[in-house]
Amino acid sequence: EDDIGRVKIPRWLRQYVGVDVKIDIYAGRDFPDNLSDYKLAVQCGGCMQNRREVLSRIEKCESAGVPITNYGLCISQTQGVLKRVLSPFPAALDAYESVLLTS
Repeated sequence: EDDIGRVKIPRWLRQYVGVDVKIDIYAGRDFPDNLSDYKLAVQCGGCMQNRREVLSRIEKCESAGVPITNYGLCISQTQGVLKRVLSPFPAALDAYESVLLTS
């Protein structure tokens, strides 16, 4: 009930989008081959992966045209605090706000 990746983030994402979206969970070295079937990838902090493995996932998502984010940004957005979280990083906040203005 307290697992952040298997319980909380899926619940928060469903609440945020307002529908019961399908969420697949991959752990360790598991990662789908059919990335183009996905709308979003949410990557954990990678404590059980090395840098090369995390970068490989990012590159695979990028090649498939699938946006990828991390737990912290996903949680911040679904909880409505992303602007506050980005506020210590003016360049990141400016980039975020410019995307909001163009969408």
